[in-house]
Amino acid sequence: MAIRDDLLFVADFSGLFHCLDAKTGKLHWTYDMLAQAWGSALIVDGKVYIGDEDGDLAIFTMSADPEAAEPLTEINMENSVYSTPVVANGVLYISNKSH
Repeated sequence: MAIRDDLLFVADFSGLFHCLDAKTGKLHWTYDMLAQAWGSALIVDGKVYIGDEDGDLAIFTMSADPEAAEPLTEINMENSVYSTPVVANGVLYISNKSH
């Protein structure tokens, strides 16, 4: 899970990715990734990153607006993404099952 500005982003094992109000628990939106999520979300520069078992990295706008429930883009990493994305020294690292 990742929290910023009272927005909670969390994926469940069934592959649903949720945006909730961190204070009240009110659901703002849900996106079906169509694959299991093992890692947590990462928030960087107003974007939310989450990977799934199909190898897709979905990138969302950090927003409670229901229109934000669709990813800005999805990048296929060519193998399952079981970990949480990481940022270090200005570089975004995504590890998959083989790299």
